[in-house]
Amino acid sequence: MGKGYVDLKLISTDAVYRGDEGTEHVVEWVTQRDVDLARRITEIAADHEVDADPTAVSVIELGLDTARSATIAPVWAALLTGNAEAQGHGSPSDEIRDATGRVPNLWFGDADEHEGPRQRFHVEVYVAPEAAEQRIAAAVAAGGTVVDDNDAPSLTVIADQDGNTGVVCVDVSAATKD
Repeated sequence: MGKGYVDLKLISTDAVYRGDEGTEHVVEWVTQRDVDLARRITEIAADHEVDADPTAVSVIELGLDTARSATIAPVWAALLTGNAEAQGHGSPSDEIRDATGRVPNLWFGDADEHEGPRQRFHVEVYVAPEAAEQRIAAAVAAGGTVVDDNDAPSLTVIADQDGNTGVVCVDVSAATKD
């Protein structure tokens, strides 16, 4: 909340995620319930002549590419949140989620073991679906390059001039997870 705006974060703490193998996990996730409530809040705000601006909202997450997420996750959980138990909080994976929401989530991407330095961290920027195209265009206009849009609109990987990557993310699955 700030001068002239209010941000609301809607996440169901009892959503069920079904993994590829059919295992069910209770997770903290955006569900159709949350999407419906957000739409209702937007309608009420419009009735009071308050305009919604989903393009002004972003969620930043960090991604660390590694072949050993289960091994290194407790270290990152303790470093980021002060508690090694934050590993996997609200998700079926090794990711790090701060229960207070004050620290960005840390996801682990699959990577092969390798020798020598290379980029291992990347920033994930979650935006509203209607904001993704503009955000990507702005990054390209600033000198970035789209290096992978095979999973667009969900994920679009953009590299800076030095080859460091960031990902523009749109959660297109939110409406199907309940």
